[in-house]
Formats: sequence, C-alpha cells, structure tokens
Amino acid sequence: MSDDKVAWVQCAKGMTICLVVYGHAMFGVDAAVGLNPTYFFYNNEFFSLFRMPLFFFVSGIFAFRSIARPLDQFVNRTVLHFVYVYLVWCVIQYTFRILTGGVGNQTIDPYAILLIAYKPINVLWFVYVLLAFFVMTRLLRPVPFFIVLSFAGGLAVAHVNSGIYVVDRFTSNYVFFLMGYYGSQMILERARQFRLSHVTILMPLFIAVTFALIYADLRHVQIVRLGVVMFAIFAMTALCVVLADRKLDGLFRYAGSYSLPIFVSHTIATAGSRVVLSKLGLGGSPALLVIGSTLGGIILPIILTEVCDRIRFPWLFRKPGWFSINFRSDDPPARTAPPGPTNGRLADTSARS
Repeated sequence: MSDDKVAWVQCAKGMTICLVVYGHAMFGVDAAVGLNPTYFFYNNEFFSLFRMPLFFFVSGIFAFRSIARPLDQFVNRTVLHFVYVYLVWCVIQYTFRILTGGVGNQTIDPYAILLIAYKPINVLWFVYVLLAFFVMTRLLRPVPFFIVLSFAGGLAVAHVNSGIYVVDRFTSNYVFFLMGYYGSQMILERARQFRLSHVTILMPLFIAVTFALIYADLRHVQIVRLGVVMFAIFAMTALCVVLADRKLDGLFRYAGSYSLPIFVSHTIATAGSRVVLSKLGLGGSPALLVIGSTLGGIILPIILTEVCDRIRFPWLFRKPGWFSINFRSDDPPARTAPPGPTNGRLADTSARS
C-alpha cells in the first residue's frame, strides 16, 4: 500500500502526539504560574477525552504485521523493543526528576525506580500499556474477534478502578486498539471515501457534542463517554484523511514519524522549555509559556533523535542488537489476511515510531 494511502494514519499519530504535548505543557504552566480555570478545564477535558483512544486506534491499524510474526520475531522485534525503550526511559525520567526536584512540578519517590515492573514512571505508562496490548492480542488470536472486542468494550464501560494505574489505563483503552487491529483492512479501504463535505459536517458536530457532554457533566457516564469517543475517532479520521488528500498534513505526518521519541521524552522537554522561557522574562505570559513549551516538547525530541542518528548512537530510542533472545520458534508462518471480519492483504507500512 503506497504512502499516500496511509499518510492519514501518520497524520493522526502526529496530531495526537501534538495534543498530548500540549496537554502536558498546559499542566506545567498551570502549576508554575496558573492558567484561567475555565480555559484549562475545557481544554483539558476536551482533548483528553479522545487523544489517547485515537492514538491507540491508529496503532492498532498497523499492529497486524507485528502480531502475526513468528514467535521469535515477535519477541525480538516488538516485545523487547518496547521493553528496552521502557527501561531506558524509566531510568532517564527517574534521574531527571531526582536531579531537578520541583522543576517538572512533580515530586518523585526515591524508591520509584524499584517499582517499574508494575508502576511506570511518568508518561512511560503508554509504552507499558501498548506492549500489553500487543502481547494480549497475540495470546487471544484463537478467540473469535467479536468475543474479544465485546469483552474489551465491556471493560471500557465498566470503568475499572483497581487503583493500579496501568490496569485502569489498559481496561479503558484496549477496545480502541482492537478496533484498529480487527478493522484494519476495512478502515484503510473505507477511509479513502471521506471528502471535505463529510468533514464540514462531522467536525462541528463532534465539537458541539463533546462540549455538551462536558458541560452537562456526562463524561463520567461510561457508555455515553464510549460513544462520544468512538464518534471523535470517526470525525478525526475524516479530518486526517482530507488533510492528507490535500497535502496539508506535512507537519503532523512528520511529527507522527517521531511519535515514540516525542512521547517518552516530551515531559522533560516541555519542563525545560518552560523554565528557559521564564528565565528569559516570559513567565508573566501564560499563553506564550504554553505555546513555547508545547513547541519545545515537540521539536527538541525530534532534534535529539536526529542527533543520536547522526552520531550513530540511536540507542535512546532503538533497541540494540544484543538486547535479543536467541531461540527457535515453532510458530506457524504469519497469516496473510487481517484478523477481523474482512479479508485482503495488508501491506507492510512500518514507520519510525
């Protein structure tokens, strides 16, 4: 499948990671100098409702190839890749927070590094949960898709509150990953039918419905929340398809190709950018701090990634060859059809993320 046909997926990833950075930049600025409470509340509630579900949805679309690989390839190319990045950045995030104290507006337990087997540090919950999605989905391959999807939807509606952060995140988001995974072929085929006329209807309706949900304080009614999030994914998919068709997705698509580096390092970059901007005398302008720390949280990780590649030290974001397990797999060959209700070929669309 050509790049043009999947450009909207990279656009969606990039748009989502930018919204994640923006959200954390807002939190940092609010904690440091304060933001208008109404602005902060509605911005945070609106974007936090759909940004991670959308990201997991598009991640699921391209998960089929990895999950269908023989066991040795799945372990070494997918599982250990996530494990490596998780371990490296837990150490980096932990070290940064210990050394900088309150710069990041969050204190950290000195013993936190000992608990990372089940308690990720900072934003590393994303890597932890995404790895769990891949492993669980592979284990559940023999189970009919409609059973797995129904069960995951039930978990999302049940709103599990176990007190274990990664468990709660897993149960609330797994259904969106599965939607992308099981529907990958159909989604990639049908998405091309979106036109500008669809976006002009869907986007205002999505925005109005979402703000009405927040205003009426219905976001805690899980069945309503699930429906609104699914509608948000539908509307954002249409928007990204149209942007890609009209070649207006360049910046988002570029950010999407660096989604993993941005995600694991952006909180350090946003905090650092905010501190530098404050030292330059811009601390009295919350709006400039939000914009500046958001841009810093996107641009600095990209620069770091490029520098690491140029000096031939990509190991901050990429697993080295020695971090592997040598074993023979008796797994059957990878399937040649997507796992959901439709058949057809899903081409390899791997990207740097």
